[in-house]
Amino acid sequence: MLDIPKIEAVLHQARRWDMDFPLFGSHSHAHLFQPPLPVEDAEAWEELMEVRLPEDYRLYLTRLGNGGAGPAYGIASFRCPLQDCLREPAVFSDDQEERFNDLARRWYAYSNEDEDQLYRAYCEQTSEERRMNCCDWSEARYRFVEKTVIHFLFKSGQLFIANQGCSQDIYLLLSGSHRGFCHGSSEEYDYSYPFWYQPSNRRAAITWPQYRETLTTFSDYFMDYVDRVEQVCRELTGEKRQQFLREQAQVRNFQSAVEAKDWAAALIMLTGLEPAALSIKSRSFYLYYKKTLKEHLPDRPEVPLFFRKVDKTRRCSAGAEFTCFWSEEDSEDDCPSPHFSDFLETFTETE
Repeated sequence: MLDIPKIEAVLHQARRWDMDFPLFGSHSHAHLFQPPLPVEDAEAWEELMEVRLPEDYRLYLTRLGNGGAGPAYGIASFRCPLQDCLREPAVFSDDQEERFNDLARRWYAYSNEDEDQLYRAYCEQTSEERRMNCCDWSEARYRFVEKTVIHFLFKSGQLFIANQGCSQDIYLLLSGSHRGFCHGSSEEYDYSYPFWYQPSNRRAAITWPQYRETLTTFSDYFMDYVDRVEQVCRELTGEKRQQFLREQAQVRNFQSAVEAKDWAAALIMLTGLEPAALSIKSRSFYLYYKKTLKEHLPDRPEVPLFFRKVDKTRRCSAGAEFTCFWSEEDSEDDCPSPHFSDFLETFTETE
């Protein structure tokens, strides 16, 4: 089960002290939740779909938040999807072993066949007047596999709940012997490692007993993130804590100047900062005001110079980026970023 008191305590600390976001993707949500899903909304969806959400996931949505803080880029918002495939039985189940093995073999074969060689064989066996060109043939082949294999491996009885990066998504099983478990999967075969990985590192279609070992409960999946966040905060050095306290004070002072429309004071504070020495969280804060500062200080070269320096600190390849902020315009995003007001509040949180 989810340890709610621990989650709330650890993430309360993280919102204040994790300012460098060393965990992959954590900059995206900054350990903040979206507002919880009303229980009556969850119940209405379950009644309409005739599907009961797994208990731990349901608890996350209705007690903690409807998306936000979680592993990597966070847990996706649950938007009560009305998809028939969610009612279908999941193939990831002990009573579906034979079917799973067949689908895994077919998916492995499709992903490893030489398409050029197959097309040449098709052309040799098909008269010219009936022959499809290569693009149409390839599309028809994919659509057949999509209907007979992909649909069951990647859609039936499973709900998208998170993105792990590198095209790998996390799905939650809604039925079968492993209801409430989640797994990583991707239609890009290079990333769907569970379907070919073997302990011997030999590529081959995986079997159900082997795949079953890759599954994890939603609770374990989420609590692993909480444990890693706790470790980040625990290992924070005294020097880093002092740095973050200074940055929090700087942010509060800058915000006060902005609210007072004291652009001269805001400029003085901005020019006293060295972006490369700031935490990712602080840089995210100042980036929020990039457009505003350029509008109110259009003739001051210090403003574009500061943000050019910020851009040079981006380290996308290392998974470190800046927090973006949710707005009505991107309200349909699966994993909406935090509201700026919630993010700002974390600079004033106390022990």
